[in-house]
Amino acid sequence: MAVVLAEVTRGDRVESVHHGVVVVADVAGNVVAAAGDPERFAFFRSSAKPFQAVPMVESGAADAFGFTEAELAFCCSSHSAEPAQQAQVRAMLEKLGLGEDALRCGIAPPYDEDEAARVAAGLVPPSPVQCDCSGKHTGMLAACRHLGYPLDSYLDAAHPLQRAILGVVAEVLRVPAAEIALAPDGCSLPTFGAPLRAFAAAYAAFAAPDRAPAGHGREHAPALDRLRAAMVAHPQNIAGQGELDSDLMEVTGGRVVAKLGAEGLLCLAIPGRGLGIALRVLDGSERARGVVALAALEQLGLIEPGEANALRERQSPAVDNFNGWHVGEVRPAFRLDAA
Repeated sequence: MAVVLAEVTRGDRVESVHHGVVVVADVAGNVVAAAGDPERFAFFRSSAKPFQAVPMVESGAADAFGFTEAELAFCCSSHSAEPAQQAQVRAMLEKLGLGEDALRCGIAPPYDEDEAARVAAGLVPPSPVQCDCSGKHTGMLAACRHLGYPLDSYLDAAHPLQRAILGVVAEVLRVPAAEIALAPDGCSLPTFGAPLRAFAAAYAAFAAPDRAPAGHGREHAPALDRLRAAMVAHPQNIAGQGELDSDLMEVTGGRVVAKLGAEGLLCLAIPGRGLGIALRVLDGSERARGVVALAALEQLGLIEPGEANALRERQSPAVDNFNGWHVGEVRPAFRLDAA
């Protein structure tokens, strides 16, 4: 079951609605609140990236190649391909002794509008470094280089690095690896299908891995703590200017750790409370996601009024017309029910 998470108004009438699900879990893996069905299936998409980076850290690759905290953040990122971000990913590749042709993520249009315009005008050549997943792929190449794994087949679900990643993901999702639905992600790596409650539980483990049960994230606590700290310290490396997850972390000073996923997914970790939140707008659109996230945080008492106002300014829910008239808004339309 899905519920109406947000309404889009025009004048004084509701013109459109966005259905979806919000799930809140504690570090023990219990669903503590929800709107909609916590068992709703979804793919983890880019919200899985912090967990996909764990073997790179645990193998010693991050230290062997001297990755900085800012570069560790890129291993968890869906960056906008701002020129400075691309430069940092290229610097990571240089540490591995690899060129951008080693990346198997494909070439995607930059999210950064200025860079996208330069590419479209032929001023900048298309490059796999512009793909929002290039930092994640570079981290995986580092692990392969350090462990002596094949580089050209690292996309394959049967590759030893991908099998190790699946093991980590299965632990934090609390779903047996054989029951996770695997499919190619946008960047061609495997992505992981499971109930939304599993994503909320995984982000609760990300929030406080030392408090997670054995076998469900605790063993990975040093790596998860390190990756979470890198995301908090460098929120703009996780996405970029104006992006929801970067803004959430920047405005809250890391009390909320956020990672977007495609198709309307957003996952949040609340380290101070040991909570994880997974929300998905079922039509896959982005326009309601920030409004829903902010409403969930407010209902749970996890954000201060000043922070909420700052986020509303950055993630404006206004509906404006071509003359700049304010003609409507995107507003939350759900209540979280205690489980």
